[in-house]
Amino acid sequence: MSEDIYCEANVPVFEAIYGKGLISLGGLAAVDTMFAGVHLDGKRLLDIGSGIGGMAHYLAKKHNCHVTGLELYPWMAEYALKNAPSEAKGKLEFIHYDELGHIPLPPQNIDIVYSKGVLTNVKDKEALFLQIYHLLKSPGKIVFIDWLMPGTEGVVSEQLKMGDMSFKETQSSYSAILTAVGFQDIQFEDRSQEYLHYVNALDVMYHSQDHIEKYQDIIDPKLRDSLIKANCVLKQSIESKKQLSMRIIATK
Repeated sequence: MSEDIYCEANVPVFEAIYGKGLISLGGLAAVDTMFAGVHLDGKRLLDIGSGIGGMAHYLAKKHNCHVTGLELYPWMAEYALKNAPSEAKGKLEFIHYDELGHIPLPPQNIDIVYSKGVLTNVKDKEALFLQIYHLLKSPGKIVFIDWLMPGTEGVVSEQLKMGDMSFKETQSSYSAILTAVGFQDIQFEDRSQEYLHYVNALDVMYHSQDHIEKYQDIIDPKLRDSLIKANCVLKQSIESKKQLSMRIIATK
């Protein structure tokens, strides 16, 4: 695996772990549960941290909605559009932040903004949510899965096992950010047990002889060992309730 994990050379590794087009836990089943009770059909969606596009591709096809994917990495935006299924290409666009770090979209243009497991990597969440608030129609919704810390302490920052940084809010600090920006009806739903199930499934997969043989040219023993150790750390942190997986929904 390349030293910069978020590079195009590592796409085969991502897909061997998470499934085609994905870089997050739980596959498409987790996408469906994330949006339980949220009406997506025919809406305009913005995917924050759309990665290599699999989630946006899936939602555009399933719900006949228009999805704009936003990425920090220009190559991911290009890759996601290039590899979009033909039947969904007219419902998709993929963009990246401009040189000032702004989202290049007109205001009040989006019905639903969503993100799955990405915002923990954003240090200044209030600045991002302020942009999101202005992009949303009124009323519009945000739907996120993110990692939070228990308790009432401030942001906890740490370097993750695979190298990227995490800046975890608590429920109270997240609520304060969203309220300050202007969001209402803020809901937090603990999904930790669901995500512990996904982590356990990954552990089984990593040790599966079939998976080892199928992906031996993509995941060598050293990398597999690193992935197993990182997954074990994540599992322990969820089981000990040192971090929580939360679904967060709010309305403009």
